[in-house]
Amino acid sequence: MSCIRANWITLVLAAFALFLALEPWPFASPVRTADPIAAWATDPTPVRQPGLKPRYVAAGFVYRCSDCHMILPPPAEAASRLTQHTEVVLEHGINTRCFNCHHPTRRDFFVDDFGRPIPWDQPQLLCAKCHGPVYRDWQHGAHGRVNGYWDTAQGSPSRLRCIHCHDPHTPPFPALRPAPGPQTLRMGPAVQGDHGHGPLRIHASGREPSQGH
Repeated sequence: MSCIRANWITLVLAAFALFLALEPWPFASPVRTADPIAAWATDPTPVRQPGLKPRYVAAGFVYRCSDCHMILPPPAEAASRLTQHTEVVLEHGINTRCFNCHHPTRRDFFVDDFGRPIPWDQPQLLCAKCHGPVYRDWQHGAHGRVNGYWDTAQGSPSRLRCIHCHDPHTPPFPALRPAPGPQTLRMGPAVQGDHGHGPLRIHASGREPSQGH
């Protein structure tokens, strides 16, 4: 009798397993399909590719800044418009003249608050004149971006300079288009009356999720 009962249970379980294998209730995920991520949203290339040498390209020729400025007199301090470098848009707070940053006589250098030259490839020292707390954060890796290795035993880090992200003449970033957000069971499109944005509750109620925000 016990043998017959065991066989009966085995047959019932096998039949139930076969029934489930046929997927009578196909799974419908409560999470909608994720939005495609554009390549620009994950591109690690620096925003800008600045030259870290005092060079200027004109008519296909490359000049050092001093090539021209040692024969051309510097503009007057009160001059508000540039007759050269007209591509420069200067919108940098109270820095309304070239000599706030550029050395007035040694044109291949920037200048500090005491008139001493700052090498062209060290623009962060120039930025530190006005942006001390941000410069401190940059030194410790809290501002900007560090490539390479955090573990120096594995390799050396490489810290991007300010002008890899900010245009020195117009530093504020323009408006950026946000990348699509993540799709998880704890998040979802907002539905009127559902302040928790609970896609599980939306799914259980049979409502169609709204695509609006």
